[in-house]
Amino acid sequence: GQTFSFTGDDDIWVFINNHLEIDLGGVHGAMTASVDLDTLGLTPGKTYSLDIFFAERHTFASNFMIETSIELIKDPCVKRRM
Repeated sequence: GQTFSFTGDDDIWVFINNHLEIDLGGVHGAMTASVDLDTLGLTPGKTYSLDIFFAERHTFASNFMIETSIELIKDPCVKRRM
C-alpha cells in the first residue's frame, strides 16, 4: 500500500532503486505522476535508493509537491548539492 507521488511543473525524473519510475521532462504546466511501490518488487524493510532530479524553467509561479507513505532516511555519505 505504499505510494510515491509528484505534482509540479517542468522537469522531474524520479529513480527508485536505480530505475526510472517517473519521467515528466519538458516545459509544461503542473502535472501529476504516481508510483505504486508494491508493483516494483521491493522487499519491505529493505533500504533502496530514491533519486530525484528537478529543473525549474519558469521564473515565477513555480510549484513542486511530493507525497509519499514511505520512510525516508538520509544517507550520511551523500552531500547536498545545489
